[in-house]
Order: sequence, then structure tokens, then C-alpha cells
Amino acid sequence: MRDVLEERLASRLQALGETVHDELPPPADLELQVARRRRRTRSQRRWSSLAVAAAIVAAVAAVAVVRGTAGSGPPLRVATSPTSGAPPQDSLQPGTVMLSARGRYVISLDERGHQNATMVAVKDGNITYARATDDHRTIWYLSLKHGTAACGDVVRANIDGNSSKIVTQAAAFDVSPDGTRLALYGAGNLSDGQCAPVKAGATGEIAVVDVATFESSTLPIGDVTSLRFAPDGSYLVAASCAAQGCPAARRIDVPGQLGAPLVSEPMAFGGAKPAPVRAASIAFGRGGLYVLASSPSGTIYRYDPAHLSAAPPVFAGGRAWDVAQVVPTATGVDVIAARVPASGKVGAHAFGLYRVEAGRLVLVRLLVDPGTLTDVRPLARG
Repeated sequence: MRDVLEERLASRLQALGETVHDELPPPADLELQVARRRRRTRSQRRWSSLAVAAAIVAAVAAVAVVRGTAGSGPPLRVATSPTSGAPPQDSLQPGTVMLSARGRYVISLDERGHQNATMVAVKDGNITYARATDDHRTIWYLSLKHGTAACGDVVRANIDGNSSKIVTQAAAFDVSPDGTRLALYGAGNLSDGQCAPVKAGATGEIAVVDVATFESSTLPIGDVTSLRFAPDGSYLVAASCAAQGCPAARRIDVPGQLGAPLVSEPMAFGGAKPAPVRAASIAFGRGGLYVLASSPSGTIYRYDPAHLSAAPPVFAGGRAWDVAQVVPTATGVDVIAARVPASGKVGAHAFGLYRVEAGRLVLVRLLVDPGTLTDVRPLARG
């Protein structure tokens, strides 16, 4: 029975197949359909390619950010056009207004005198002075490895690269705000990196040296304890204060082209009878040159940086205050001081960071060991 049914079904299918054409006729709009399909396919491919490209760019950017923030190399810097208005990158901690050279360390401080970072740490030696350049990328410091009776190492520390290099030696030094010149004090041939301590009463030398070319200008002078570059680097102020007293501070003009001799003249208060400026501490800051006078003690004068003409004292503490340092910063005129008790003996624990406000000292916070403070000029914007 099954064979008969299968044969009938096969015959029926064969007959039906003979009625069907070998090729089906194409639709009338076949070419239009093909064109539409091609356009749709190209569009899908184009957007898919753009999506893949966007994903690749995003992945590369993510890798760059991770490398810049967590890698072992220098931080990634993104160049911006002058019209972008983006501020330059600051290598110092936000809010830094001062550096403190203290023992084996250089630390940065905010306006309240709180430490926000350790910038330099040496294995041995005593860092007595530190200065940040105006671009906030380099810190220069003086490290004494053999005591105050010997010359120390003048070191350049690259903040971003976390590296340092001994550049020369000096008994005292300063760096120009742009970091291109050094002012060195000591005996010996300072221009060639040969320094010897200056004996008491002897004449030493100030040398202004170009960091790149090593060209220099010099001046014979003695008893210098500190040097400070003017904000534009056109002159220095040198001060000294030894056991026999404080000689007059001196202005030292620096030639634009080094090689010519340095020219020096004593600083004096203005008036009909100018009196010599006997400075225990000097510092340039907002508004001019600030001088902590050795006599009368506890008196701070401010000079116009262009003409070095003195105005009335910004603070006159007399014998009631022991003022050790003056540090004018972008946020105010700060001093390290202590009120003198009736006994006349001031303990180290009594010193603190004060701010001069309307001729008075206002306590900011106690600083038992402030070190040597220097201001950090605000980073230039735009």
C-alpha cells in the first residue's frame, strides 16, 4: 500500500513541477531596491567606523591620563594655545606662599604657616636657605655639610623631575627670580666653582654668574650674611650682621651684560640727614623691599624698589618685641617674632608666625622651629 501511495505522490509532484517556470521574473523596482540597500549598508559601515574610532580615541585618552597621574615619569603636560586661557601648571602645592629651609629639609607652607609638602630632603647637611624660581619648577638651596665655617653646596632641584644637581659652592647665595643668574658670596674664584670661607674682618667677593654661559661680574666685599635679588634681577641688596654690629646694607647694580664690574653703594634712609640702613634681615615682596633694622631693634621699614626711598615704618615694636625675620608674601607681611617678657629672656617656644596689620602684630600660629623662611611669588597667569 505504501509503495502505491508513494508512486502517486511522486507523479503528482512531477506534474506540478512542469507547470512552474525555470526562472522567476525579477520585480520591476529591483534596481531601485538594490540602490537603496547599498546606500543603507554604506551608511551603517560609516557610523560603525566612527564609533570604533571614537572608542579608540577615548581609550588612548584614558591611558594618557593614567600615565600622567600614576606613572613613574614626569607628569603629562598638555600644551594650550594662547587663546585658550588655561593657566600654567603649578609644580608646587596649591596655596603655597612660603618655603622653609630647616635642617635636612625644605618644606612648603601655606598662608597659615602649615606644612603642605616636603620639597627637599637630604641625607646629610644643614639646609640654611632655599628659594623657588618664579615659574615654580625649580628650587635652589644652600646645604652646609661641614658647618657654618665652610662653604656649602648650591643645589638646583627640579620639582617635576624629582632630581637635583650640585651647581657650585658658596658661603651665601641667591638666585634671580627667573633662575638664570646666581649671586654667590665667599672667598676664592667663585666663578669657577672654587669657594673658601671668608675669615672675620677679611674681604671676600660677590660674583653674579650666568647659569648657562658661566659669564660673571664680581665685587670685592666683606662681612656679607645674606643676598637678595630685586624682582627684576637688575640689582642685589647685601646685608650683614656680625658680633661687632651690622654694617650698612648695600645696593649692588648688576649689568645687563655680565663681565663688567658690579657697582655698589650703601643704602641710607631718606631725609635731610640720611642714616645708614643697618639690616638684620632683608626681603623683597609685594610693595617693595622690607628691611628688619638692627637698630632700633624690632623695626621694619619698607622701601620703594625703584628708588629705594624709605617710607615710615610698617612696624615699630621697640624693646617689646624680638623680631627675627620679615617675610612679605602675597597674602601679607609676615614676621617671626616673640613678645619680650619682663625678664628680657625670650625662649624658643615663644616665637611664632605673626602678620603685620595696621602697624600691629597679629598671631597666626606658634612656630617653635620656623627655619629660614622665603616667600614664594604667585605663579604668573596668562
